[in-house]
Amino acid sequence: MTARELLADLPHRWLQGNPDVTCETVAYDSRQITPGAVFIAIRGTRVDGHQFLETADAAGAVLAIVEEVGNLPTSIGAALVPDARMALAKLAARFYGYPARKLRLIGITGTNGKTSVAYLLRHLLSAAGRSCGLIGTIEYDLGDRVVPAARTTPEALELHQSFAAMRRSACDLCVMEISSHALAQQRVAGLEFAATAFTNLTQDHLDYHGDMESYFATKRQLFTMSADDAVQCVNGDDLFGRRLANEFGLQTVGEKNATYPVTVRELRQASTVFAMNGKEYTMPLIGRHNVANASLALALAQGMGVGATACAQALAQAPAVPGRLEPVDCGQPFAVYVDYAHTDDALRQVLRTLREITPGKLHVVFGCGGNRDSGKRAKMGAVAAELADFVCLTTDNPRRESPETIISQIAEGCATVRDGGWQEELDRERAIDETLRTARAGDTVLIAGKGHETYQEINDTIQHFDDRETARAILNAMGNAH
Repeated sequence: MTARELLADLPHRWLQGNPDVTCETVAYDSRQITPGAVFIAIRGTRVDGHQFLETADAAGAVLAIVEEVGNLPTSIGAALVPDARMALAKLAARFYGYPARKLRLIGITGTNGKTSVAYLLRHLLSAAGRSCGLIGTIEYDLGDRVVPAARTTPEALELHQSFAAMRRSACDLCVMEISSHALAQQRVAGLEFAATAFTNLTQDHLDYHGDMESYFATKRQLFTMSADDAVQCVNGDDLFGRRLANEFGLQTVGEKNATYPVTVRELRQASTVFAMNGKEYTMPLIGRHNVANASLALALAQGMGVGATACAQALAQAPAVPGRLEPVDCGQPFAVYVDYAHTDDALRQVLRTLREITPGKLHVVFGCGGNRDSGKRAKMGAVAAELADFVCLTTDNPRRESPETIISQIAEGCATVRDGGWQEELDRERAIDETLRTARAGDTVLIAGKGHETYQEINDTIQHFDDRETARAILNAMGNAH
């Protein structure tokens, strides 16, 4: 494809070079450039691609897409665009032959629950014989292979590469988790969704969005990107979900005045029974929050033609979602769960769930990520102190921030609920070890914050760390000590 063909539908001003040069690949990372590449200079939160134009030229790039002319080598073709991120989305789609147009896209957004809804929906659709890919926080299912996810919603280039792979594998559907960053940064620009869902909105990412209204406005964008006949459903028990429903005329699921009314029938230690629209469902997932997640998945699946009976049969066999109330069982006389809960609302929902099924004491060990929304730290501390009997504060992914500072901010929240009575241990492995050795028969231990993640990020260094592996190793070393 020539530069002229690639830019045909893109607002731009040609600056220099030969517009008929052949473009072999597309890249936005100068380290990924090979001869014949198009380099799109996007501005990131830490790095500006315009700083690497000479590097791109030296690596063999034949075309640069820029928002400004400064630092532009004379030996490289170039075009000026008003929005490089939008250009990336449009060029990626065109370069890969618009694969998204050959898929029915299902977008799921919200603060908490996206991954669970996406996993459940993929399972329901697959059980009904549909060929369904997945883009989400844990993994990307491309049809013929599954790869670990680098981020919840990848950059537009990787996204369209994934769509192309799904089409080669004969997928006709793709379930996607849509993050607020993806919406704000135009990663999903130009896509049209056959179905959309909204889980909830609670405080998170305010370091990026500024305030809750801006955060909500970003999430809202997804519901302006739907086909005319799209299936659209939101959690009607959530304030922001009701706002979306009222504005766009969307269907709702929930326990209060919903299009799909939901009633929780029975909460068990290994399963949950609930009814939706009068139909009873049993699933091997626990907790009221998972009823909300499953209800959204059911509403979308049924809206896309899967019958209620088929849904009930499939839901009864639903696989566990990695790192979402994932049990760790090594024969110990107390329960251990690993969960991704990293907001105050998510932590509250999980702790309330575990409290309902725990005959003994409830223990929680958790931290908060560094260089992220610091305003939620004290709130998470308050939730833990209120709902758990024993609290141990530790590191999560401190990144470039002081772990001591993060823990002190969490502790401020703990102090609003009770006068002392929590532990602080900077080393996450030791924190988990101490918490597990404190537990007794009938207790429950929650290890929260990282869930499926297999690393810790400390001072720009990534090191292997898996809460599940760590817990298993400690429990096996303990034997039947308790």
